[in-house]
Amino acid sequence: MNKIISIIFSLFLFISIIFADISVTPYGAAETVSGSCFLLETEGCKVIVDCGLFMRSEVDDDSISSSKRVELKNQQIQTNLINANALFLTHAHLDHSGRIPLLIHSGFQGKIYSTQATKELALTLFKERNGFDLIKRKWFWSASRRKKAKGKNNFVIAHWSDECKENIKSIEYSNDEILLEDLKKKENVKFLLCKNCCETETKKIEEQFVAVGYNEDINIADALKVKFINAAHILGSASLIFQSNNKKVLFSGDLGSGYSRFSGEFDIPESVDLIFMEATHCGDKNKNIAEQYELFRKDLKLAIDNKKTVWIPVLSFNKTQKVLYELKLMQDERKLSKKIPIYSISPGANTITSLYQKEILTKNHDDWFLSDVYKNGSILPAEVKLQMIRNYDKQMILLSASGDMDKGKSEQLIPQMLTRKDVFVMIVNYVNPESNAGLILKGEKTHSGIKSIAKIKKYSGFSDHADFDMLQKWLSKQNKNVAIYIIHSSARHSQDMLDLLQKEGWQNVNKAEIEKTAV
Repeated sequence: MNKIISIIFSLFLFISIIFADISVTPYGAAETVSGSCFLLETEGCKVIVDCGLFMRSEVDDDSISSSKRVELKNQQIQTNLINANALFLTHAHLDHSGRIPLLIHSGFQGKIYSTQATKELALTLFKERNGFDLIKRKWFWSASRRKKAKGKNNFVIAHWSDECKENIKSIEYSNDEILLEDLKKKENVKFLLCKNCCETETKKIEEQFVAVGYNEDINIADALKVKFINAAHILGSASLIFQSNNKKVLFSGDLGSGYSRFSGEFDIPESVDLIFMEATHCGDKNKNIAEQYELFRKDLKLAIDNKKTVWIPVLSFNKTQKVLYELKLMQDERKLSKKIPIYSISPGANTITSLYQKEILTKNHDDWFLSDVYKNGSILPAEVKLQMIRNYDKQMILLSASGDMDKGKSEQLIPQMLTRKDVFVMIVNYVNPESNAGLILKGEKTHSGIKSIAKIKKYSGFSDHADFDMLQKWLSKQNKNVAIYIIHSSARHSQDMLDLLQKEGWQNVNKAEIEKTAV
């Protein structure tokens, strides 16, 4: 008897993600934060929600096997996804969009629906060499450049589009289609994706994009329609409501904290039958964000007054722009001198910043930012330089990516900045505890063995994610019996969220599992 009850209970858990003719299969972001990808199927139609990268920062250790597992997951595109009718993109962050180039290269021919801001931001990220390294190609490059780079730390540009061939005098080819990472190992050279090739392929991807507005009903098939609602996570971010035969399925995407000076607060969704809800930072409390903003300002001003250089290693997308805007507001309020040099030195971050700035200046869409941002006319502080520099000895405020200090300009700056007592390091985003930034926050040496003598401090005020109180607000129009599946969360945080929701009276809370769907 107990065995029968157990079987019935298990079936109930699976059946709870099937409603009438709608089924949902997670292919990512289930008991892990990243790799967002879901397949929603109705009779005669199937669509994808997101197609994102799995992030190495979630791996608990730095072993080769762990890193390899993440690489393999990023290279997988299931046939069910390739044959889908359409893709719906909640926002442009790479853990939601980063496998789109691979999906299309694998044969996906459907339309990609997103807001205009998400479309422009995602395409900008692709142009900046994101996503194309996951595709096996027969690469070609300059033989003379490869010979010069051999044994040195110089990059060789790897090409794949025909347009580049005529500009290379001595061409070498890979023998077979191969991943760029494997090509690097084979040739013992550091290869970098060709920017022109990335832009050429991005133009082809753009042809599949369809930009839509918030709160528009979009008919996908006879019995399926979808609506985007504002998620206030980053520019253009959305939650999605699918409806088929009066049954509604809601995907949260990533939800904003409610304190963003760019995005404000999310829209609360209507009552639905099934919810896939993020729980990225479910245990965090954001009520002190206003205090954190003030603490950031106070500490930065004190460091400047004490003649220190302020180094802010920061994520290139959205976080860099939020910090720049905060510096501008400080200048406007005369809490920061306009004479202090400010540099943003990461090319990818500066490309995104220029896109933000262009929208504010032109007001082409009017709904990317809150009205106050448009009224200010700029997100940039006075005299800011969006460029590389050679001399870091003078006093300045310096922004660089990545926020973990594990790659890019931030990693390169570690020997120069952490060995100085006149440097104050401000961490403004979540960092992996085992990253360089995470290690020095714990007082440990970096991976390269450097012990920081610079002062370092972390601030949570720039969070882009909802805490538990905000998630409850987002759920406020839902029936307590609605089926909720927890996504975009580690296994531990998924259980924490399940426990928290059950304590608040939610009756049907479950942890999403990879490729677990009732049939």
